[in-house]
Amino acid sequence: MQLVVLDYLELFDADWQRLQELATVVAYNHAPQNEAEILSRLANADGVVVTAATPLGANVIRGLPQLRFILIPGVGTDHVDLEATQAQGIQVYNCPTYGANAVAEFTLGLMFAIARRLTYAHHTLQSGHWLTQNMQGTELSGQHLVLIGTGHIGQVVAQKAIALGMQISTATSQTSPDQLDQLIAAADILSLHLPLNQTTHHLLDARRLALMKPNAYLINTARGGVVDSVALLASLQAKRIAGAALDVFESEPMAGQPNDTILALAQQDNVIATPHMAYNTDTAIHRLGQELIEKLESWLRQPSNRAR
Repeated sequence: MQLVVLDYLELFDADWQRLQELATVVAYNHAPQNEAEILSRLANADGVVVTAATPLGANVIRGLPQLRFILIPGVGTDHVDLEATQAQGIQVYNCPTYGANAVAEFTLGLMFAIARRLTYAHHTLQSGHWLTQNMQGTELSGQHLVLIGTGHIGQVVAQKAIALGMQISTATSQTSPDQLDQLIAAADILSLHLPLNQTTHHLLDARRLALMKPNAYLINTARGGVVDSVALLASLQAKRIAGAALDVFESEPMAGQPNDTILALAQQDNVIATPHMAYNTDTAIHRLGQELIEKLESWLRQPSNRAR
């Protein structure tokens, strides 16, 4: 059985070895450039490991009649056309829990950093200026934190934020649009922890951004497409909200130069921007390897797959 790692995947050596014991592994360390290259790499694959850096659209999936399963080394599945996989009988597995604590800790770290102006203070001192003016921050204790999304990550964030003395409100897929508007308007800190799909794309648009308090902060460690980035940039430039801490963006590059909108957001003095790294800890990468192995073993245990 051939398992193709379609783009860059960071695992510990022991986890790579276990994967190679379970399947014939063909691994690439860079993303394919186009659909033709994806099809070429997967021509003989029974399974594929594919990160969010490489979309598997309906055209690609229909061009792979032999493909039997997809392993996603992450939480989000928005880069895979799930309707096409279902129609073709391809099983899709993600890893929903491996990075929950890592992302939750990073989210709290962004809250501390943006509320206490840590990066601004660092940059001014780094440039040779000892400034104590304009350094007044906000304590997290007592702040109203609104979490949009209460999956594994959102739940861990809530637990940690309660320990800090924050007031917590949550919104889920069952929250009505009017209730969501009310929660956004009431938030001191608005933190996003929901998947990207047709329903959540630009959920935070210009109208909803305008509902936020002028002293409120936005934290996004979910998916960039949940927020209208052009509207967010305009809101930040006009200082209509206090600031934003962003680990995810629309149209993220695999490597190299980010697009103009990402750069413009990162260059705002009321923004902390990081390159989609919230999940990336040594502990989380170990858990990721274990989850991938467990998913593959689960697929292999199915009687219909054991005989092949």
